[in-house]
Amino acid sequence: MPRYCYRCEECGEEFEQSHSITIVLEDCQLCAAQNTLTRIPSLIRETAVHKPAGPKVGDVVKAHIEEARQEVKKDKHKLAQEMME
Repeated sequence: MPRYCYRCEECGEEFEQSHSITIVLEDCQLCAAQNTLTRIPSLIRETAVHKPAGPKVGDVVKAHIEEARQEVKKDKHKLAQEMME
């Protein structure tokens, strides 16, 4: 059965409910208010609530570039020392 997200206009709470597509919920299960539920489209809820955890892609790339830059700097220094010997 599909899961639907609802928001109660009375208490402001959000919850999920599994039910058939033919059923329309109108009464809040949490505060018992009648005709106060609004179904939240799943696409909106997923983008607003379920933000991906972890660093942004750009931050990962910047960190990798900085690591590579430091390694090149160390290698250049090491080669310069070897040439002076």
